[in-house]
Amino acid sequence: MAEEESPGSDKVTATAAESMRQRRASMSSEYWLDIASAILLSVAALASSWAGYQSKRWSSVQSSGYNASSTLWVQSSRVATVAYLYRAVDLQVFIEWLNAYKDGNEERARFFEERFRSEFMPAFEAWKATRPLENPAAPSSPFVLPEYRLELSSRASQLEQDASAASVHAQAAGQQGDDYVLSTVIFSAALFFTGIAAHFSKLRVRVVLLGIAGVMVLVGLAELATYPMT
Repeated sequence: MAEEESPGSDKVTATAAESMRQRRASMSSEYWLDIASAILLSVAALASSWAGYQSKRWSSVQSSGYNASSTLWVQSSRVATVAYLYRAVDLQVFIEWLNAYKDGNEERARFFEERFRSEFMPAFEAWKATRPLENPAAPSSPFVLPEYRLELSSRASQLEQDASAASVHAQAAGQQGDDYVLSTVIFSAALFFTGIAAHFSKLRVRVVLLGIAGVMVLVGLAELATYPMT
C-alpha cells in the first residue's frame, strides 16, 4: 500500500509553492520596473539634452538681439544729431532772412532765401502765404507748420522704433531660454529620482520614486511641446 502523505508535508509543499509564486511575481515586477527605469532614463536624458540645446540657441538669439538693438540706438543717435544740425542751419538762415526782410533789404533777403534748404522751402512758402507780418493769426514761424519735415528726423524715429523692437525681441528670447533651462532642471530631477530608485530593494519605494520621475517627465514634455524652437 502507498504511504499516505502527512498534513505537515502538504503544508511544507504549499508554503514552498507560495514562496516560489511570490518570488516569480517579485522578479516579474522588478523586470518591468527595470524596463520602466530604462525608458524614463532614455526619455529624460534625450529631453534634457534637447532643452539644453534650445536654451543655448535662444541665448544666442538674445545676444544677437541686444547687439542689434545697441547698433540701432547708436545709428538713431547719430542720425538725430545730424537732423538737429540741419534744423539749426534752417533756423539760422531763416533768422538772417527775417532780419533782412524787416529791414527792407530785398537783395540780402533774396540772398538768404536762395540758400534755404529744399526741405525747408515748402514750410517757408506755406508760412509766407499766411502773410505773417500782416496777419496776427498767422503761425509764428515755418517750423511749426506740418510742411516742415526733416527726412533724417523721420529716419531717426524709425531707427529708434527698430531698436526698441529688437530689445523687446531679445528679452523675449531670453525668457524663452530661461523656460528651456527650467525644463532641463525638471528632466534632471527626473533622472535623479529614476537613478536613485534602483538603490532601494523595496518595490513600493521604487514604484513611488519612478512614479515621481514619470510625472516629472510628462510635465517636462508637455512644456516642451508648447515652446517655440529655433
